[in-house]
Amino acid sequence: MRSILFKVFALGRFSPDDPHVRFAFAWPIPAWGWLLIALAAALVAAWSYWRLDGSRWARAVLASLRALAILLLVALLAGPELVRQEERTERDWVVVLVDRSASMQVGDGPDRDTRDEQARRILGATGPMWRDLARERNVLWLGFDHGAYDLKASATGAPVELAPPEGMRTDLAQALEQALRRVAARPVAGIVVLSDGRTAQPIARGTLKRLQADRVPVFVVPLGSPDPPFDRAVRTVEAPSAAFTGDVVPVTVTVERTGPERGSGARVELLDEGGRVLDERPLADDPSSEGARTDRVTLTARPDKPGPQTWSVRLAAPEPDLSADNDLKVFSIELVDRPIRVAYLDGYPRWEYRYLKNLLVREGTLRSAVLLLAPDRRFIQEGTDPIVALPRSAEEWAAFDVVIMGDLRPSQLSPEQLEALKQAVATRGTGLLWVGGPQSTPMRWGPTPLADLLPMTLDDTESGLSGVRPWPVPVLVRPTPAAERLALMRLGGPDSPGWPEVLADPTMGWTLLRWAQRIDPAVIKPAVETLAVASAPSAGEAPIVLAMRYGAGRVVYVGTDEIWRWRYGQGETLPERFYLPLVRLLARESIGRLGRPALLETSPRLAVVDQPVRVTVTLLDQALLRAAPRNVSVRVAPAQASRSGPSAVDLTLVPLAGAGPAVFEASFIPSEPGRYTLAAIDALLADLNLSADLDVSPPDDERRFAHADHALLAGLADQTQGRVLAEAEVALLGQADAGLVPIRHLRLLGAPEVETLWDRPIVLAALVLLLSAEWAGRRLIKLV
Repeated sequence: MRSILFKVFALGRFSPDDPHVRFAFAWPIPAWGWLLIALAAALVAAWSYWRLDGSRWARAVLASLRALAILLLVALLAGPELVRQEERTERDWVVVLVDRSASMQVGDGPDRDTRDEQARRILGATGPMWRDLARERNVLWLGFDHGAYDLKASATGAPVELAPPEGMRTDLAQALEQALRRVAARPVAGIVVLSDGRTAQPIARGTLKRLQADRVPVFVVPLGSPDPPFDRAVRTVEAPSAAFTGDVVPVTVTVERTGPERGSGARVELLDEGGRVLDERPLADDPSSEGARTDRVTLTARPDKPGPQTWSVRLAAPEPDLSADNDLKVFSIELVDRPIRVAYLDGYPRWEYRYLKNLLVREGTLRSAVLLLAPDRRFIQEGTDPIVALPRSAEEWAAFDVVIMGDLRPSQLSPEQLEALKQAVATRGTGLLWVGGPQSTPMRWGPTPLADLLPMTLDDTESGLSGVRPWPVPVLVRPTPAAERLALMRLGGPDSPGWPEVLADPTMGWTLLRWAQRIDPAVIKPAVETLAVASAPSAGEAPIVLAMRYGAGRVVYVGTDEIWRWRYGQGETLPERFYLPLVRLLARESIGRLGRPALLETSPRLAVVDQPVRVTVTLLDQALLRAAPRNVSVRVAPAQASRSGPSAVDLTLVPLAGAGPAVFEASFIPSEPGRYTLAAIDALLADLNLSADLDVSPPDDERRFAHADHALLAGLADQTQGRVLAEAEVALLGQADAGLVPIRHLRLLGAPEVETLWDRPIVLAALVLLLSAEWAGRRLIKLV
């Protein structure tokens, strides 16, 4: 029947078997409207023939024909048509976020398996469920660390392939934002998060409101242990980049502990490149503390093998902690086997001069030039290596690793010589050791270029320095923690390397220094470290040995010339153990610069993302200095280039103010963690292979606080009407009868196709037929 009607109405565009074809009106009239129209048509038709002559049945037939004609006209005015509108269903989306940050390598899961192993086990066990779910819904798989990215599908086993978790920063908030952008304007049934809950940023309120407004539940699968785990980590290692063989090399280690203490007997070990333990120190147990706390431990070694070496610091404990990856740090050190070259200048043969001069001559690891300067700039020379004349340039001063400046008048050296010494300290790493005295040092050095190399501020008083006065009474000396960190003031010897108790006993007599300078802390410059303090029972205490950095070099000031008195107790042993480590400390800075035409350095050497890094190029070769470049170009590039990583940056270094033409400086801010390589690309320096490495860590190191944050995940699920799923409950996501994931399929209607019926010939013929039939009937009963 349907096909006959399609042929009668000549509807060739539509198929009679198409289920999407329906009859409609262009101006639809409700059913009650049609009822009223039919009733009105009947009344009008009946009224038209009510009083006319003729038989009743004939008039009834004619009235019916008229009523049908009226109804047909109204139907044509309503616009009868056939409409075909296709309907399709858009499947909803399920987004799965899998944490791929480095904290997933932490082994705090059941049976001490890692969080990554937990995630892989869960996905492997529920692989068939996810594949069945993908047949009914769209499943979007994303990995995330500091951002979200696609995961590659797998045909067998787990539904996706997971690369090792190596992201150095986790940002769950950013991952959620990116996931929502990926499925914008699409029906989202839910988001599944497999994570330990660590995130650098809290979930933004705007993200939560969007999830709530779109009624998108978040189902979280917490990984790792909910209890704060215990972990020890080697946070920083401070060690000289170069040292002399036979030198006591200090390595200061910062150990960070998080979580409740577990186990005892942990120790910090210093190992050489062959794995031999050079030194070790125990870590004090702290079972009462559960938060983050740090310990600073100084290890020492006396290497005997020259050349570049790789040392390491290792945490060792009877029981393993949370992560073994942060228990080891490796660093490089260059060991030089040659004597330390020392120049000692003093103004008169005081007792300290005599014993210090004998120490420099007697010590086999030193080569010394010792000079007593007379007021007319003549000098008396002693030591192992006499010199022809006093140095006059920075290059001549740099022939010495350390310059010891005693109690002499500044006028005994020319301003040019003093300026050259200042440049040697600043650019070539020459060490400067001041030994204060009652006549000139430091009082008369205020107007000279070396005033900048004193650790205290000079004033304009007649004495030259109002903040430095002689102690009115004899004093005792004791070291500070800063000295321990630098392996200084260890006068007790190998068996007892600390400060001898006898030096704290004033009744011995010889332990008291009869003359010393009382340095007011108010005049000490910023960034100066106090290595030792002098004290007297009736007069308090004040710094007496100070240290500071100046450019590439280091300066130490000793505010007494009576260390020689200690020889009454144990001969030359105590003065040797006081002065020799100071000389070796000052000499280390010059080793790495010897024989190099230029240096490329960064400060700090271990940087943090979004913090400035200072890049410095120092020209040491005279030929480079004569070239007088206006600037120097350095390229900073990631050691391993990648499409998503940072690109190379070219820096233009300009001369450092006050440092002359030898030092060029610029700053840059690393935006991503990792290792960077710096290389000079300037034409003047391109052939020197001038380069340096820089390690940049994220501000929120994944290994620093490795505990999981299950509370954050539970809060996210609660605020979005989601659920926290245990490992065994993940399969419920694919079960329709469980009702966890709502069905958000959308029914979408296509654009309608219309075939009008009012303009068909058959419709016109029907109307003419009705009207003709009525006219003919009227003729038959003689109403016309």
